[in-house]
Amino acid sequence: MNVTELTGTYTYRSFLELPDPVNDFNELRFAQAELRLSAEADGTVSGMLILGDVSGTPPIVMDMTGTASVSSRVSFTLSGRGRPPIEDFHYEYDGIVLRHWETGIDQRMVLAGTVLRAERHGDAPAGQTASFLAVRRDGF
Repeated sequence: MNVTELTGTYTYRSFLELPDPVNDFNELRFAQAELRLSAEADGTVSGMLILGDVSGTPPIVMDMTGTASVSSRVSFTLSGRGRPPIEDFHYEYDGIVLRHWETGIDQRMVLAGTVLRAERHGDAPAGQTASFLAVRRDGF
């Protein structure tokens, strides 16, 4: 696999890192969004994380920039910075492409990793972490 294969649109989901079982899976929810990435052969990655899905309202967007490399797996780091009205949002992402099983059925490319709230915004303190999965959508 090469880094350009990261290019695509993904359904992004992040989860609070709660160690105890929960009764409602929504208790783990940190965010859900659309992640669009474009990766170049030199390892440069750019894109957008589009938050929310409210018809008739402008999207809430974070611009994503970073790098990707290949060793035994494709790994990447991204920095997300919000556009108005969330210009005070700054998050850092570290992830890998999960294994593709040769005998897997209907398996999709999945990105997995951790996210860090790098700067405080509103009442949300810097330092909050979460785990994320991003599942590649059809057509990419």
